[in-house]
Amino acid sequence: MMEIKKLTEPDYDMVIELYKELDEFHVQARPDYFVHRDKDEIYPKDAFTHNLAHPGVLELGAFENEQLVGFARASLWEESGMVKDVKTVCLDNIYVLPAYRREGVATRLFAEVESWAKEQGAVRLDLHTWDFNKNAIALYQAMGMTPQRYVFEKKL
Repeated sequence: MMEIKKLTEPDYDMVIELYKELDEFHVQARPDYFVHRDKDEIYPKDAFTHNLAHPGVLELGAFENEQLVGFARASLWEESGMVKDVKTVCLDNIYVLPAYRREGVATRLFAEVESWAKEQGAVRLDLHTWDFNKNAIALYQAMGMTPQRYVFEKKL
């Protein structure tokens, strides 16, 4: 049975394995932009531990029989500067192992992040994704998200 729960320090080795897969996905899709990184560069253990203790960061795992099959990390933002100050939660990362996709894992992780965001008093949930990640875009739209802005590029 799938269980969604907050990650803990002993989960790091499982988490970093999924981060490595996510990193590889990005490298394969955009080798002109992304480079292979060591696990300590992808998500250093001290940063993971710091985030676990930070009240403005949510680290969630989806576990099937104590095996991590997906994760989500979200953080609370307080924007300032040119834009109106709005308490926002950013879904920094969400990833599900390919064998567990289309089983509602990402949907459950997303719902937990959304619930946490509301508890934080956020009025908006943001995320960034790459245009090549069509499956993620479809998922986010199914979750009620809409495009906010576009970043364009022209290769020279």
